[in-house]
Amino acid sequence: MEHYIVTLFVKTGHEDDVIRYYQALEPQLLDAPGFHGRNIYVAQVGTMAAEVRKQYSAEELAKHAEPAHEDPGVQLIMIEHWDSVAERMAFSKNIAAGRQKEIIPHLLPNHSHEFYADKSVT
Repeated sequence: MEHYIVTLFVKTGHEDDVIRYYQALEPQLLDAPGFHGRNIYVAQVGTMAAEVRKQYSAEELAKHAEPAHEDPGVQLIMIEHWDSVAERMAFSKNIAAGRQKEIIPHLLPNHSHEFYADKSVT
């Protein structure tokens, strides 16, 4: 089993557009040879920061102040499971590639996509 993981940073406010883009590929994925499933996760922006502010004192937080920055975007992680790397690449080349230009305006430049080996203990 091959695990294909994509990490995207989406412009704030564009996350629904990106999710719809990937959800629209679902029928083709389900018909693709070697495909076993996909999960799409979208960060709950601010949840972790809010909880950290509850758990730590102002003095502790001041020691780890984060500098202000432009729109960091919303992180989206997609995990797919395939029989082989070749089958995922064939899907991407034959079906998804023609639609890539639809998603580009919604993305920030930081992204990654790679195949991962499962090293879980359980």
